[in-house]
This record gives sequence, structure tokens and C-alpha cells, in this order.
Amino acid sequence: MKNPFEKMPTVLTADELIDKAFRRAEKAASAATPRGGPRARARWREELRVRTVSNVIRDNLEKLLRRTPGVSELPTFYRELVDTLVERDQFHRSLARVNWAIKTVRNLEARHALKIRYSRDPEEMARLRRAFYGRVADVLRDIANDLEYLNRARNVLKDLPVVDLELPTVVIAGHPNVGKSTILRALTNAKPEVASYPFTTKGINVGQFEEHYLRYQVIDTPGLLDRPLSERNEVERQAILALKHLGDVILYVFDPSEYCGYPVEEQLHLFEEIHREFGELPFVVVLNKADVAEEGNMRTVEEFVREKGFEPIRVSALKGEGLDVLRKRVIELVRPMVEEHARRIMEAELERYREEPGL
Repeated sequence: MKNPFEKMPTVLTADELIDKAFRRAEKAASAATPRGGPRARARWREELRVRTVSNVIRDNLEKLLRRTPGVSELPTFYRELVDTLVERDQFHRSLARVNWAIKTVRNLEARHALKIRYSRDPEEMARLRRAFYGRVADVLRDIANDLEYLNRARNVLKDLPVVDLELPTVVIAGHPNVGKSTILRALTNAKPEVASYPFTTKGINVGQFEEHYLRYQVIDTPGLLDRPLSERNEVERQAILALKHLGDVILYVFDPSEYCGYPVEEQLHLFEEIHREFGELPFVVVLNKADVAEEGNMRTVEEFVREKGFEPIRVSALKGEGLDVLRKRVIELVRPMVEEHARRIMEAELERYREEPGL
């Protein structure tokens, strides 16, 4: 599991890259001890300056292109998040501009280095080198906005959630403080990874658990699936759509005790919205805090969700009551997906084994 953009480097501004290249060129020229007379030494140093500036700039820009994954080749989940967070077309245009700059600097280096090599006047050599410096600086300033944009994009994309896209995944939904994180910890039997991402201020919690040697993934999405879609901005809505490519089962949590601070009516309304958005996925409905909730509220929620075709499960996540039944229900829904995942892995391994020479 890894973030596809984790190796994308920090992008220097145009002025920072120009200063870095020019300083490196002067340092290289000062340290050089060329042979020959004054003219030969001047020629050698000026050509060294030109080639050093070109190498520093192209190395930095090529590293950016090399370590930035192609968005069109990403899994759908990450591709839609990129569209949501940084606008894919602009991202591609800026990368294309960087590629143009690399080629332009390489051509300028070849032309000016050749002219310096055949010049017989040290002053002319210095003038050619300065002309090269000016042309290169103009090229970088032409892509200054692209470099700044790519660095802003990098600062966002490096914080994309790290999830296993191959594992069947349970996505937990419900209002804040209904016990989603407690249920996540109870199901995964481990402290979940917690991190803040650009489309939610509260973070995404990721946990996994094993059952009969099969692995399952559970994700809690505070800040995304905890209030009506009508109250969300465009980024949040698109991030929710991206989740549809990740989730295989929705685990929806109610708090009929209302200790979460939200009345049952509001919780029912949010459930309807989430069900409309994710209705093609299987749902597991949980009534948490059953040990302290009023029976009237419990029955109200149960009747509502049964009309939608779901059989709710009463639990007390804090006391550990009902969690075995919940885990069993989740496994019943997800296990066929996990077994299919394991089967595909085994078939791939067998195919690789058959292709090994000598076997």
C-alpha cells in the first residue's frame, strides 16, 4: 500500500532553480583547472558553465517528470481524487510545459556550447555564455506559474489516503460521535492509521483485520459521510464519489440514544441521502449505544431501516456487546469478495511460476 504521489519531489520556483544552476556553474568553473593557454582555459570554463547550468536545470525538471505518475494510468479511486483536488487537465498541461522547457534548454545548450567551442575570442565566449544564461532564465520564467502550480499540487497529492485498493473494503458512515471509530477499532482489533487529507479536516481512519487467513479493510471517513450532501462543497462531493470506487460494503451507524448530539430524525435523513448515493452497495445497519438508548428511539430506527429492506443490528461498541454478530454479518458480505481476491492472487502466482524458465 502506498500513495502513488509519495515520491513526487518538492518543486523549486523558477528563480530558485535559476539561482541554483548559476551558483553550481560558478562553483564548477572556479574549481576547474583546465590546461592550455588563456584562450583554451577561457573556452573550457565557459563551456563548463553552460553545460553545468543545463544539467542542473534538466536534472531537476526530469526528476519531477520521472517521479510524477501518469494520472490516466492510476486506479479510478486515485484518478477521481486527482480530478477533485488539482484539476487533471491543468496538471497535465503544466507537466507538458515542463517537458517543453527540458527540450528547449537542451537545444540552447547544444547551440551555445558549439559556438563557444569554435570561438577564438574570450570576450565573445563570455558574451555567448551570458546570452545562454539569459535565454535559459527566460525559459524558466515562462514556466514559473506551472512550477508553482505543480508544487501546490504536490503538497496536496502527497497527503492522499494510503489504502489497499485490492482488498475488499467496508466504508463506515454516520453522524459524528455515533461510535464509528470505536466500531472500527473493535472490528479491526488494532489502532487504525489516522491522517488528515485535503478533502476532510478530521482525517480518514484505515484499519484491517484477518479472519481465517483472509484480510479485510475497514475505513471510517469522518468529515465526509457525516452530514447531508446538500451542505457540502464541490470538493467534498467529488471525494464522496471517489469513495464509491473503493467501498464494497457500507456500514451505517445510528445512535438512537441521541448522545451524539443529533436527533434521530436527522440521523434518518442522512441515512436516506447516503443510501441514495451508495445504494448499489450492500449495507449493514448498526444501532449503537443500545445499552443506553430509549426503546422508543430504537424501534423508530429499526422500523425505518426495515422498510428499506435492512435488518439492523443492536450493539454497544463501548461495552463490546453485539460486536460478534456485527463482525459475522460483515464477514458474510465481504468474504466472497476476499476469497475472489485471494483466488486472483493465487492464479497470478501460478501463472508467474509456469513462466519461470526451466520449470
